[in-house]
Amino acid sequence: MISLAAAAAPVLAAIIVVVPGPAPEPGTTTTPGTQAQSSATPATTGTPTNATTPSSAVTGGTTVARTAVAAPSLSSCTKQVATPDALSQALSSAAGGDRICVTADLASTRLTVTKGGPSPAQPVTVVGNGKTVVKGITVKASNVTVDGFQVVGASAPGIEISGKYITVQNNTVKHPTGGDFDGLRFFGDNLKILHNTITDINPGGGGAHADCMQTFTSGGGPPTSHLLVDGNRCDNIDNQCIMAEGPGDVGDGGGGPGKSEDWTITNNYCRFSAGQALMFEAIQNAKIRDNEFVGKADKAIGLDINSTGAKVGGNKLVGVKADVGMSENSKQGYQGPDPQGGP
Repeated sequence: MISLAAAAAPVLAAIIVVVPGPAPEPGTTTTPGTQAQSSATPATTGTPTNATTPSSAVTGGTTVARTAVAAPSLSSCTKQVATPDALSQALSSAAGGDRICVTADLASTRLTVTKGGPSPAQPVTVVGNGKTVVKGITVKASNVTVDGFQVVGASAPGIEISGKYITVQNNTVKHPTGGDFDGLRFFGDNLKILHNTITDINPGGGGAHADCMQTFTSGGGPPTSHLLVDGNRCDNIDNQCIMAEGPGDVGDGGGGPGKSEDWTITNNYCRFSAGQALMFEAIQNAKIRDNEFVGKADKAIGLDINSTGAKVGGNKLVGVKADVGMSENSKQGYQGPDPQGGP
């Protein structure tokens, strides 16, 4: 075991992400991402549908200020653990309001939470110091927060969450392997995915559909509503930064009861290699604002299969021609730059 600092005072850090000027590395599928060649000009033309101010295509070197967040701190712990057995025992006996601090690397252990708190106001919180190593994260419970881990050597997905009122924040995932090589999968309601860094999501020359984040409802997976994805960095992604299939996407990755709706996707950085950065199928009432999309594609966002009510604006495009492409049946209630073609 490698011992880590057991306690530290909270530190308030203003996170500044500097988007590199060099060209993104090509992916293995669809269209590889490259640096924008033009100066700052509108990415769309024509008259917007219920328009807000169009997003802009910009060159590299842009500095994007992120919201200030408190760095993970191993303080105010109700339990401290430094071995896999101690972690397992702490999780199985956890009660609402517990703050379980992991004070050593557990590089051979997947952090698996199956018991949460009794309410959103009393979650079970599991904390590392931002560098604490685990071999993946799985949450299958409600009222849980996981904060401050490095996921190294994981079987994909690097992080998987399923339940209600789950927050995953300040975690790092690099190149999980196997399956679809996805960085993070999410299922459920009132989920928060905040200030995580997910990199090198690719199948190493294989044919897997490797996305930074993914959700679907086929196979009995629950739909996802009231989702916040804010301040994350998806870098060197072989396909898309978010691939989402709601219940209405019957016959593909959807099906089942309910709706996937009320999503907020803000302040994220996405360097992708597919035909779009975000692909939403049967996802209603999504707000997609103030993100940065870097790639070489006709559009940043694809809206398909009744993905109605989307609100899009304030996004920066690097090497991407337009903000949005959408199907006819996704146009109802849309507000944002003029769609440029289909999804």
